Amino acid sequence: MSSQLIIFLLLFGGVQCILFLLFLVRKKLYRNGYIYLLLYMGVMLLQLTLKVMNKLWLMQNWDILYSLSYYLPLLYGPLAWLFVRDLIKHRPFTSKVFFHFLPFFIILFFMWPGTYKLIPPGLGYILFNPLSRLIILSVSLITYHILAFNVWQKHQLLSQDYYSETNRFQMKWLKSFVMLSFFVCLLVVAALYLLYINFPAGHEYRYGFAALSIFIYWISYTALNQPIIFSVIKGNMGKDDLPKLVIHRPVKKYIHSTLNEIEKSRICTALNTLIKENKIYLDAELTIDLLAEKISCSRHSLSQVLNECMKQSFYDYINHYRVETAKLLLTDEDRKAHKIASIAYDAGFNSISTFNEVFRKISGCTPSQFRRYPEEYSRKQRV
Repeated sequence: MSSQLIIFLLLFGGVQCILFLLFLVRKKLYRNGYIYLLLYMGVMLLQLTLKVMNKLWLMQNWDILYSLSYYLPLLYGPLAWLFVRDLIKHRPFTSKVFFHFLPFFIILFFMWPGTYKLIPPGLGYILFNPLSRLIILSVSLITYHILAFNVWQKHQLLSQDYYSETNRFQMKWLKSFVMLSFFVCLLVVAALYLLYINFPAGHEYRYGFAALSIFIYWISYTALNQPIIFSVIKGNMGKDDLPKLVIHRPVKKYIHSTLNEIEKSRICTALNTLIKENKIYLDAELTIDLLAEKISCSRHSLSQVLNECMKQSFYDYINHYRVETAKLLLTDEDRKAHKIASIAYDAGFNSISTFNEVFRKISGCTPSQFRRYPEEYSRKQRV
């Protein structure tokens, strides 16, 4: 029964992985950084497939593929890092990418019939000893996931004032992807090691591969529930769109700005009109670039006005009005039957999780709490 259960779990994950790969191909996301996600999921599908197949049959018929299955995690780290890097930095494809897969192809070469004797003395022990293999795979995963997280963190620090609601939600998902990928892949490496050293016993360690199925379903659920992650993110984070580092140094901020007081006043007036009269903040896709375009000024000038006159970043300034609108909607008698998610979308948010987080930060309570006791929380905020 235990064996049948794990096969069912792995097959379930494999089928879902195929459906997700078809989703990526159908949306033609392989033309962008998502090509690495497609390959990443493809490797996971291969890993699941090989664990479902009969081990003895594999060893007798596809010995190379069976042996290579223990080294597939060498591909997870580079593919995860390249996925994050290309989504954020829009790096063009170069042949240097293949360098990151060189360890895997070296092992593949030495596994080919007739090449084992070419392995230098001692190298064979390092490559094919289970403990050294565990160390190599773990170091690879740790290194590349740290690189991926550093790319995400650096972009987060440089661009936090320039996020639209959509961008912020996408970056949050990308962080979750990196962290979950690391723990899931590390669990797979541990399961591979334990299966190898306990063979022919230790079948219970195959449950470690069920983490792949869970991870695949998490990504697929995201694609179904928040499809915007797999469409808009690719076009909003170009290298040329990042703000110059100098504007993030509080002491020297805007020291070289040529913006005069007359232009500042004009921008403030236009900004107030768009915000208070046109309620442009209700547009969930609003970005600082779009707002600057409507005001007929540069993004840098608008950011300067927001920071110097409003004492807020673009993100905080827009969300302040969104939260105030949400408060009005939450206390509206005609909207008592409306769900919190509906209120969030009507107020300009496109993510219920982000709405809850921002609402609590600004109001000191959750939307549900405010809806139940609006007067109490309004009084506390005034005090």
